[in-house]
Amino acid sequence: MNKIIFLSLLIFISFNSFSQGFVTAKNIKVDLSGFVRNDFIYDSRRNLDACDQLLEMYPLKPLYDSQGEDINAQPSAKFLNTFSRIGFNFSGLEMGKSKISAMIEIDFTGGTQTPTVRLRHAYTLVNWPKSKLLVGRTWHPTFIEKVFPATLNENTGLPFQVFNRSPQVRFTYNFAPKFDFIAAAVYQYDYSNTGPSGKTYQYQRDAVVPNLHGQIQYYGQNWVLGTAVDWKSTQPRVSTTGTGGTFVTSEKLNTWAALAYLKYSKEKFLVMAKSMYGQNVCESLLPSGYAVASLNTVTGAETYTPLNHVYNWINLVYGKTWQVGMYAGYLKNLGTSGNPIGPFYGMPGSSEIDNIYKISPQLVYNFKNFMFGCELSWTTAGYGETDMANKAKVINTKNVTNFRNMISIAYKF
Repeated sequence: MNKIIFLSLLIFISFNSFSQGFVTAKNIKVDLSGFVRNDFIYDSRRNLDACDQLLEMYPLKPLYDSQGEDINAQPSAKFLNTFSRIGFNFSGLEMGKSKISAMIEIDFTGGTQTPTVRLRHAYTLVNWPKSKLLVGRTWHPTFIEKVFPATLNENTGLPFQVFNRSPQVRFTYNFAPKFDFIAAAVYQYDYSNTGPSGKTYQYQRDAVVPNLHGQIQYYGQNWVLGTAVDWKSTQPRVSTTGTGGTFVTSEKLNTWAALAYLKYSKEKFLVMAKSMYGQNVCESLLPSGYAVASLNTVTGAETYTPLNHVYNWINLVYGKTWQVGMYAGYLKNLGTSGNPIGPFYGMPGSSEIDNIYKISPQLVYNFKNFMFGCELSWTTAGYGETDMANKAKVINTKNVTNFRNMISIAYKF
């Protein structure tokens, strides 16, 4: 792996002199993109997080010692540079009326306590006059690449905004001026659901059919508006065991997500917002999951019921060189579709959290390729008891809050 890191840096150093890209012997143009970034982060308590605490999601539930002190109320500080990334864009290939391009991008957030190369994007894109076809790994269609929070934090608005890059086939058709229809078929990989065997893509692949997505998007001079529906099937088990022996099963959990979003930009002002209803969308790093709804003790056969959540966020930004912004998010746990008997599977604590809200102001200075910024985040989660007799709704909640202070400096290329 060290050789891969060394080779990546060597390529970066070699290509960096080509500010306008370069052309290969096969007449393919290669453009380099990315940034070198360093982040200082302070947290007032322990959180559910990822990528060596770079991606903060929500504060952990209090864990009390013998004297009633909260063990998770431990502050921490870290200095990270793993968010740095390198990307290569390939273009110049034409076949009839189609233009074929490709992209591959890596960062260094794949390890735990040791920087490791991680694949972010790897796809081929075919463009026609009124449509395009993307094949490969990129943002999940529910992420909405034209409308996502302009936060300084790498978590890009978690736990209210989708964070998921997956292998997919995505077709976009411009069916009217400024209107696109987007259809996609997605299979999970490292962003995957949780179940009886832990976190793995196998549940969706055993269900055979891909995650299906449909979206309509309008984009004008100042506006982007859209709505989408997403459907997914997972199969938690391939066999069950009860008092009568072991038996093959094909019981599946079919779930939905629906969302709407907007973006308005004019001169120095930008406002974005999104609302999503989702069932078992924990593969996108959102509080969510499902529970066992019934159990046949003889065969071990199970049925399942999903947790239902609503996720909302709004982001306002003003300025260009000096940029001020405010991000706010709120999510609500609506409980399961039917009364569960347990156990629950999904993001840790999802069945015990009634709601989460976040407020994040930021100040950023931009000068050409240089960026310096700071961001403050208050994230509060309401933990309580799961009422199994009332569709797992959370009652008797108590709030837990994390305060994150983040300072970042970056050179973009």
